[in-house]
Amino acid sequence: MIRPLILSAALALAHPAFAQDAPVKTTPAAAPPLAGGPAAARPTKPPTLVEALIAAGFDPHTKLVGDTAQVMSGQRATLNVADGKLSLEAVETGHVDMALPDGTPDTYKPVEPGKVAFAVDGSAAKKQSFLKIWNGLPHAVSYEAELTAIRSGKLAKRKAHVCAVPGGSTNYEMWADPIIAVTLSKVAEVADDKITCK
Repeated sequence: MIRPLILSAALALAHPAFAQDAPVKTTPAAAPPLAGGPAAARPTKPPTLVEALIAAGFDPHTKLVGDTAQVMSGQRATLNVADGKLSLEAVETGHVDMALPDGTPDTYKPVEPGKVAFAVDGSAAKKQSFLKIWNGLPHAVSYEAELTAIRSGKLAKRKAHVCAVPGGSTNYEMWADPIIAVTLSKVAEVADDKITCK
């Protein structure tokens, strides 16, 4: 009986005969990521809307190029229509009254006589985008408009049905699309009896 106890004690104190008999020790190692695996893809910061628009080939600025004005949402472009030639007088940032809670006025000041202004804005609460036109001319002003919106995550453009604005007044156009910009062309003063929608 003593012999088995001595044998057990001797085996317990003896070093293992083979490496595989030794206790296994593991240390965490930084394994290289597998190609194409989730660890290989580093998270990237999502682009801003401006970066995404630029990447899509769209210039996100309110500007006048030739006789075509592009007005970005949240801005107003004031144009001078003299002798049939357009010039960009000012670009302002603000909000249109229709895009604000009911009863809240525009953040824009009235337009100066002899100028025409176009502002684009939107309201998530009202689920609408707006174009407000200030006509400081003595006669009606007509124009054509192309909308740039986001649909199904992509930029989409379409021609809009708009109406001429009588002299010395304001007008609104509204759409259910989330409008990013409105491109205006053929802005011209017309006779009051030529007020049409097109």
